[in-house]
Amino acid sequence: MTSRKVLALMAALAILAVNSIANAGIVDPANSSAQVATTGIMTIAPGGADSFVIPANHRIDVYVNDSGNNPVEIIASDIWADDPLIVWCPGGVIADSSTFAPDPGHTTFTGTPRGGVSTGAECANISMNVIAVGNEIASLTLSVNSPDLNGSGTVTVADFGLFAGYFQGNGNCANYNESVGAPNVTVADFGIFAGFFNVSNCP
Repeated sequence: MTSRKVLALMAALAILAVNSIANAGIVDPANSSAQVATTGIMTIAPGGADSFVIPANHRIDVYVNDSGNNPVEIIASDIWADDPLIVWCPGGVIADSSTFAPDPGHTTFTGTPRGGVSTGAECANISMNVIAVGNEIASLTLSVNSPDLNGSGTVTVADFGLFAGYFQGNGNCANYNESVGAPNVTVADFGIFAGFFNVSNCP
Protein backbone atom coordinates (compact mmCIF):
# COMPACT_ATOMS: atom_id res chain seq x y z
CA MET A 1 0.00 0.00 0.00
CA THR A 2 1.41 3.39 -0.97
CA SER A 3 1.97 6.08 1.58
CA ARG A 4 -0.77 8.15 -0.05
CA LYS A 5 -3.31 5.34 0.43
CA VAL A 6 -2.16 4.84 4.01
CA LEU A 7 -2.65 8.54 4.72
CA ALA A 8 -6.12 8.49 3.11
CA LEU A 9 -7.10 5.45 5.17
CA MET A 10 -5.84 7.06 8.37
CA ALA A 11 -7.77 10.24 7.59
CA ALA A 12 -10.98 8.25 6.98
CA LEU A 13 -10.54 6.36 10.25
CA ALA A 14 -9.94 9.62 12.08
CA ILE A 15 -13.17 11.07 10.67
CA LEU A 16 -15.09 7.96 11.73
CA ALA A 17 -13.64 8.18 15.21
CA VAL A 18 -14.53 11.87 15.50
CA ASN A 19 -18.10 11.20 14.29
CA SER A 20 -18.46 8.32 16.71
CA ILE A 21 -17.31 10.48 19.62
CA ALA A 22 -19.53 13.37 18.50
CA ASN A 23 -22.64 11.14 18.44
CA ALA A 24 -21.91 9.26 21.67
CA GLY A 25 -24.70 9.72 24.17
CA ILE A 26 -27.14 11.10 21.57
CA VAL A 27 -30.32 9.10 20.98
CA ASP A 28 -30.31 7.37 17.62
CA PRO A 29 -33.89 6.31 16.72
CA ALA A 30 -32.52 3.66 14.34
CA ASN A 31 -30.75 1.91 17.23
CA SER A 32 -33.47 2.51 19.82
CA SER A 33 -36.74 0.66 20.27
CA ALA A 34 -39.89 0.21 22.30
CA GLN A 35 -42.25 -2.73 22.53
CA VAL A 36 -45.57 -3.41 24.23
CA ALA A 37 -46.02 -6.76 25.90
CA THR A 38 -49.60 -7.26 24.73
CA THR A 39 -51.74 -5.07 22.50
CA GLY A 40 -55.37 -4.48 23.34
CA ILE A 41 -57.74 -1.85 24.70
CA MET A 42 -56.87 0.20 27.76
CA THR A 43 -59.45 2.40 29.50
CA ILE A 44 -58.07 5.79 30.52
CA ALA A 45 -59.83 8.39 32.63
CA PRO A 46 -58.87 11.76 34.14
CA GLY A 47 -58.82 10.29 37.64
CA GLY A 48 -57.19 7.06 36.52
CA ALA A 49 -58.48 3.72 35.28
CA ASP A 50 -56.39 0.94 33.80
CA SER A 51 -52.61 0.99 34.09
CA PHE A 52 -50.09 -0.14 31.53
CA VAL A 53 -50.01 -3.51 33.30
CA ILE A 54 -53.54 -4.09 34.64
CA PRO A 55 -55.78 -5.83 33.67
CA ALA A 56 -53.97 -6.81 30.48
CA ASN A 57 -50.21 -6.59 30.22
CA HIS A 58 -49.75 -3.33 28.37
CA ARG A 59 -46.27 -2.77 29.83
CA ILE A 60 -44.01 -0.87 27.44
CA ASP A 61 -40.27 -1.55 27.48
CA VAL A 62 -38.04 1.18 26.05
CA TYR A 63 -34.41 0.86 24.97
CA VAL A 64 -32.44 3.98 24.01
CA ASN A 65 -29.05 3.75 22.31
CA ASP A 66 -26.72 6.02 20.39
CA SER A 67 -25.36 5.48 16.86
CA GLY A 68 -22.71 3.12 18.26
CA ASN A 69 -25.46 1.06 19.88
CA ASN A 70 -24.32 2.15 23.34
CA PRO A 71 -26.97 2.81 26.04
CA VAL A 72 -27.92 6.46 26.48
CA GLU A 73 -28.60 7.89 29.92
CA ILE A 74 -31.76 10.03 29.94
CA ILE A 75 -33.88 11.39 32.79
CA ALA A 76 -37.40 9.93 33.00
CA SER A 77 -39.18 13.18 32.10
CA ASP A 78 -37.44 13.21 28.71
CA ILE A 79 -39.08 9.94 27.67
CA TRP A 80 -42.83 10.11 27.13
CA ALA A 81 -45.79 8.54 25.32
CA ASP A 82 -48.11 10.49 23.05
CA ASP A 83 -50.89 10.12 20.51
CA PRO A 84 -52.85 12.80 18.63
CA LEU A 85 -56.22 11.27 19.62
CA ILE A 86 -55.48 11.20 23.36
CA VAL A 87 -55.79 14.27 25.58
CA TRP A 88 -53.57 13.60 28.58
CA CYS A 89 -53.95 15.29 31.93
CA PRO A 90 -51.25 17.91 32.67
CA GLY A 91 -47.85 16.26 32.82
CA GLY A 92 -48.77 13.61 30.27
CA VAL A 93 -47.30 10.14 30.56
CA ILE A 94 -43.60 9.86 31.26
CA ALA A 95 -41.35 6.86 31.76
CA ASP A 96 -41.18 5.07 35.10
CA SER A 97 -37.49 5.81 35.63
CA SER A 98 -34.38 7.32 34.12
CA THR A 99 -32.14 5.14 31.95
CA PHE A 100 -29.11 5.32 34.25
CA ALA A 101 -27.25 2.39 35.83
CA PRO A 102 -27.88 -0.27 37.02
CA ASP A 103 -30.07 -0.72 33.91
CA PRO A 104 -28.52 1.73 31.44
CA GLY A 105 -30.50 2.57 28.32
CA HIS A 106 -33.68 0.83 29.53
CA THR A 107 -36.91 2.00 31.14
CA THR A 108 -40.59 1.10 31.19
CA PHE A 109 -44.12 2.48 31.21
CA THR A 110 -46.19 0.66 33.84
CA GLY A 111 -48.08 3.46 35.58
CA THR A 112 -51.67 4.67 35.33
CA PRO A 113 -52.16 7.06 32.41
CA ARG A 114 -54.71 9.82 33.06
CA GLY A 115 -56.71 11.57 30.36
CA GLY A 116 -59.46 11.29 27.80
CA VAL A 117 -60.03 11.14 24.08
CA SER A 118 -60.62 13.97 21.67
CA THR A 119 -64.19 14.56 20.50
CA GLY A 120 -65.02 12.38 17.52
CA ALA A 121 -61.97 10.18 17.98
CA GLU A 122 -62.03 6.68 16.53
CA CYS A 123 -60.38 4.72 19.28
CA ALA A 124 -59.44 1.53 17.45
CA ASN A 125 -55.86 1.00 16.34
CA ILE A 126 -54.35 4.04 17.99
CA SER A 127 -50.60 4.28 17.51
CA MET A 128 -48.94 5.13 20.80
CA ASN A 129 -45.77 7.05 19.99
CA VAL A 130 -42.80 6.63 22.31
CA ILE A 131 -40.53 9.68 22.26
CA ALA A 132 -37.09 10.12 23.77
CA VAL A 133 -35.56 13.61 23.92
CA GLY A 134 -37.80 14.68 21.04
CA ASN A 135 -37.00 11.64 18.87
CA GLU A 136 -39.81 9.25 18.00
CA ILE A 137 -38.34 5.81 18.52
CA ALA A 138 -41.47 3.66 18.11
CA SER A 139 -45.14 3.73 17.18
CA LEU A 140 -47.03 0.99 19.05
CA THR A 141 -50.55 -0.32 18.53
CA LEU A 142 -52.30 0.19 21.84
CA SER A 143 -55.98 1.15 21.63
CA VAL A 144 -57.75 3.13 24.34
CA ASN A 145 -61.24 4.14 25.33
CA SER A 146 -62.37 6.68 27.90
CA PRO A 147 -65.41 8.04 29.73
CA ASP A 148 -63.88 11.50 29.14
CA LEU A 149 -65.14 11.58 25.57
CA ASN A 150 -64.43 15.27 24.94
CA GLY A 151 -60.96 15.35 26.49
CA SER A 152 -61.86 18.09 28.97
CA GLY A 153 -60.10 16.49 31.91
CA THR A 154 -63.29 15.65 33.76
CA VAL A 155 -66.27 13.33 33.21
CA THR A 156 -69.44 15.45 33.19
CA VAL A 157 -72.83 15.84 31.53
CA ALA A 158 -71.07 16.88 28.33
CA ASP A 159 -69.50 13.42 28.17
CA PHE A 160 -72.86 11.85 29.00
CA GLY A 161 -74.32 13.49 25.90
CA LEU A 162 -71.54 12.01 23.78
CA PHE A 163 -71.96 8.61 25.43
CA ALA A 164 -75.69 8.70 24.64
CA GLY A 165 -74.78 9.06 20.98
CA TYR A 166 -72.89 5.77 21.16
CA PHE A 167 -75.48 3.92 23.26
CA GLN A 168 -77.02 0.85 21.60
CA GLY A 169 -74.69 1.32 18.67
CA ASN A 170 -71.05 0.67 17.91
CA GLY A 171 -68.34 2.92 19.26
CA ASN A 172 -64.87 1.82 20.27
CA CYS A 173 -64.36 4.87 22.49
CA ALA A 174 -67.36 3.94 24.69
CA ASN A 175 -67.04 0.14 24.59
CA TYR A 176 -65.62 -0.07 28.11
CA ASN A 177 -66.28 -3.77 28.65
CA GLU A 178 -64.68 -4.54 25.27
CA SER A 179 -67.64 -6.56 24.01
CA VAL A 180 -67.83 -7.80 20.44
CA GLY A 181 -70.70 -7.78 18.00
CA ALA A 182 -73.39 -5.18 17.41
CA PRO A 183 -74.33 -3.19 19.36
CA ASN A 184 -71.13 -3.09 21.37
CA VAL A 185 -72.15 -0.13 23.60
CA THR A 186 -74.83 -1.44 25.94
CA VAL A 187 -76.19 -1.08 29.45
CA ALA A 188 -73.04 -2.78 30.77
CA ASP A 189 -70.97 0.10 29.39
CA PHE A 190 -73.44 2.59 30.86
CA GLY A 191 -72.81 1.08 34.27
CA ILE A 192 -69.06 1.51 33.85
CA PHE A 193 -69.51 5.08 32.57
CA ALA A 194 -71.71 5.89 35.59
CA GLY A 195 -68.89 4.87 37.90
CA PHE A 196 -66.74 7.69 36.48
CA PHE A 197 -69.48 10.30 36.14
CA ASN A 198 -68.79 13.48 38.13
CA VAL A 199 -66.02 11.80 40.15
CA SER A 200 -63.19 11.50 37.63
CA ASN A 201 -61.05 14.61 37.28
CA CYS A 202 -57.46 15.32 36.28
CA PRO A 203 -55.21 15.58 39.35
